[in-house]
Amino acid sequence: MQTLIVICSKYPNPTLPNCVRNLYEKQIKQSLDYKICIVDSESTDLMHYRKVEDEFPDVEICYVNNKNYEYGAWKYAYTKYPNFDTYILIQDTIILHKEIPLENINNETAYTFFHDSGYNSDKGIKSRGIENMKSSGLYIKNLVDTDFRLAQHSSFIVNNKVLKNIFSTLTIPPVNKAGSCFYERNFGLYFICRNINTINLHDYMIKINGKRM
Repeated sequence: MQTLIVICSKYPNPTLPNCVRNLYEKQIKQSLDYKICIVDSESTDLMHYRKVEDEFPDVEICYVNNKNYEYGAWKYAYTKYPNFDTYILIQDTIILHKEIPLENINNETAYTFFHDSGYNSDKGIKSRGIENMKSSGLYIKNLVDTDFRLAQHSSFIVNNKVLKNIFSTLTIPPVNKAGSCFYERNFGLYFICRNINTINLHDYMIKINGKRM
């Protein structure tokens, strides 16, 4: 099973090299079935990218003008590499602390970071998030006022078929920070409406809060 690990990054801090290091130590090990691709979003300070390039020469860093946050990074990587079996999609401040059993992934099962709060935890973005979903064809009316499960950090692990369907369903990318926030909800709504069972990534990864350079 071939797995693409995509890391969305912007103005990375020292957590990025640790993120990559832990992926190698705890998930990849000596396997040749993985590729790591870091998608940058117009960073000007490249110091931590240079550290990654020096320590991990097999990691590909894509210096692209990604203006669409996590959604844009995931779509860029999928467009460039559409034939992997599994996609691990994470932010650059997420650290793996335990190997993830990828054999659980299929058309009906994915990994996400659980956070059961829906739009209720950020009502200021609710109307924009709902508007963004109108073209999706998903029925969300009975969910939008509930504490539905987010795909927190817009980070998740899915197979090829599911990721392809995500991009054919959620077609309007975020263009600002508010959009990035409502996409945590909209990715979550996608998994619920498609009846995809989710496993909690909090059991395997932790989010590190650190200052951007």
